[in-house]
Formats: sequence, C-alpha cells, structure tokens
Amino acid sequence: MLPRDPAWRPRAAALLLATACFGAAAADKPCDGANKAIDGVTSWAALQKSVKDYGHCDKGTTADLFTEAMLRVVISGWQKVGDAGSILDKDEPFRRWLNKRLSSPTLGTQDSAEIRDLAKSSCPTGQDKVCGDLLSAVELGRAISAPDLLLIPPPAPAAAKGKP
Repeated sequence: MLPRDPAWRPRAAALLLATACFGAAAADKPCDGANKAIDGVTSWAALQKSVKDYGHCDKGTTADLFTEAMLRVVISGWQKVGDAGSILDKDEPFRRWLNKRLSSPTLGTQDSAEIRDLAKSSCPTGQDKVCGDLLSAVELGRAISAPDLLLIPPPAPAAAKGKP
C-alpha cells in the first residue's frame, strides 16, 4: 500500500539520508579534550563520565590514560570503592568497560596483584559485591595472561612405607 501523495518517495529518501548522516556524525564524535579530561579523573563518577564522553577514543595514548585513571580510582582511591556499587549497578556499558579493562592481560602484574589483595583483604563493610566483581575481573585477566595459574598442581609424592 503506497501513500496517496506522489511526493512520498523523495521525502522518504530525504528522511533516510538525514538519518544516515546523523548516525555517521554521531559515530564520528570528536576526541578533542579527551586526554585532558581523562588525566584529571580521581573519582568513580568522574571515571564513569569520562568513559561515557570519550570511550570512543579509547585507543593509543588515550587508552593508556584511561588505564592510569582507572588504576588511580581503584587503587589510590580504594577507600571510596563503595561509590562504585551504585554506578556499576546502573550503568551496564561502564561495568563492561571496567571488567574488560581489569581483565585485560595487558594490565600490569603488580597492579592486578594490588587490586586482588585490596579486594580480598580490605573490602569495606557492605561492599562484598563490588569487591567480588573487581576480584573476578582481575583474576580472569591474570588467568589469561598466565594460564599456568589454572593448572592443578600434581599430587605430592607419597612417602615410602617404612621410611620416615
């Protein structure tokens, strides 16, 4: 069934063209100011905002700055890890970004060990879910970068009978 107006095709074509151009423009968001904004991140809310605003720029030196910002927030700001709970519960894309970053085999061994230790031994009261999520992501990355951690150790040799 076609519209009665004979000009529907040009209008439909114009609408489709405008939609395609808008989508291309949205995908081509500028990265001006990304490095400066990311470099100043010191809280969970600021990290979330930077990922939302500049996540599309997450490559090269900007990716390194994102990693540094994440480590600053997670490790240096550990006392405020409770702030992450509500953010991670409400913002699934940010949660996926954080898990991907924490489970990356390129995350430094010392950094992943420090996050693991904090999550295991210094989890603030009532933040078990956040600490568990961070711990799971870091341990996944450690297992990917060092698969020998997944191996089951061989059983200890049995002592010979009659020998101490």
